[in-house]
Amino acid sequence: MIKKIFFVFGLALIAQLIVACVNCNCPPTRTVYFTNKGLSLKNMDLSLPQPMITSAGTISGANYGIQVLLQTALLTMSKQHTTWGLMQSAYACSCNEDDFISKEDILSLKIVSNNDFDASHPKNTDLSLYFKARKGATIIPIADYIKISNDLNYDTMYAFYEGIFLQVTPNLNKKHKFKLTITLSDGRILEAETPEVELI
Repeated sequence: MIKKIFFVFGLALIAQLIVACVNCNCPPTRTVYFTNKGLSLKNMDLSLPQPMITSAGTISGANYGIQVLLQTALLTMSKQHTTWGLMQSAYACSCNEDDFISKEDILSLKIVSNNDFDASHPKNTDLSLYFKARKGATIIPIADYIKISNDLNYDTMYAFYEGIFLQVTPNLNKKHKFKLTITLSDGRILEAETPEVELI
């Protein structure tokens, strides 16, 4: 009698296991819209291990970068999908992630310094051509990065997160605070300033 009970109970567990492995219970992929509200900046040192963020006051000009953190707000959210059963779905299941789409595109990014950078770039002149953005293993011009991010749309939530890196070291002043201005397609302008850094 006990063997029969264990046998029936074992069959029920095996059936649940098979169902849990086959049915991932994935919710439908949703489109989640967000908007950019602000930005914050951190200094980066390319010579450091990931994530390369530093609070040091002195960085080699050849290794200097800026991490741009876009502060976003979700406009719609997906609802959690709850399933019931004796066992949860198998860990091997992988569901599609939601699509995150920005309500506005990034039109431009301007970088200026509070000090004279070189003879052709006095303070408060655009230095964005002296910086390049990291995208994976490559470093590309900022204008190209913006175009790619806008074309892919979902990538704009983490735009410039990997950093923008200085390609030309200053030859007039060594201490700089860089101000970034991002212009959005809805006309808003997001601005932030880096902590002061001495570029040697």
